[in-house]
Amino acid sequence: MIKDLLYMKQFISAIPVLLAVVYAGQAQAVTFAEISDAGDNLNTAQVIPSGAFSLDSISGNLFKNDADLFQIFLTGDQTFSATTRNAQTEQIPIDDLLGIPTELVTDPQLFLFDSAGRGVYANDDSFGSLQPTLSSLGFSPNEAGIYYLAVSSSGYNPFSNGTKIFSEALSGEVIPNSSSFVVTNFMGASNTNGRYEIALSGAKAVPEPTSILGILSLGAWGIVKRLKNKINQK
Repeated sequence: MIKDLLYMKQFISAIPVLLAVVYAGQAQAVTFAEISDAGDNLNTAQVIPSGAFSLDSISGNLFKNDADLFQIFLTGDQTFSATTRNAQTEQIPIDDLLGIPTELVTDPQLFLFDSAGRGVYANDDSFGSLQPTLSSLGFSPNEAGIYYLAVSSSGYNPFSNGTKIFSEALSGEVIPNSSSFVVTNFMGASNTNGRYEIALSGAKAVPEPTSILGILSLGAWGIVKRLKNKINQK
């Protein structure tokens, strides 16, 4: 009995380490949903913590004259890409033709900024679609680290102290007009609003700390309960 109790005490002390290893081994993708309304500058951007879990998508809503800015961690080596093109958005031209209402943003645009808020590259329309794509080719960052991803409706653009950071292009990706321009706000007039979902590659995130604690607590309780049952049976 005493031996079993000592064993249980030693085992319980090792639970956090064991669960951390098991949890770390269960690599999974994370999706992030905008909380309330993300801001449109570095101080009000929503932060998505960096870590071992890949960040597969970001979803949210754009209102009239609105931009959402998210702080993310990129893995570098030109692995990053972002797009709002999916099965739902591909149906928008057909829906428009048939007069079917859609709750999706029909003409969004994407912007990537570095950790200091300097523009990296942007896209409004791509591949004959009104949906934007930041590809993993060409301008995708080589360096890993903190970046800011912004989404807005076409016509509502990032500025640096009154100067537009990116030139408008009918299609394709564009680079900033100057590498010294730091995003301070968005201005303009947007022509669409609604829901969006950005599919990502080359980005990382982790669950909220409360989620991790919940998993550890449940796992620890299950192990302790099994050990108590084992002792009581003897």
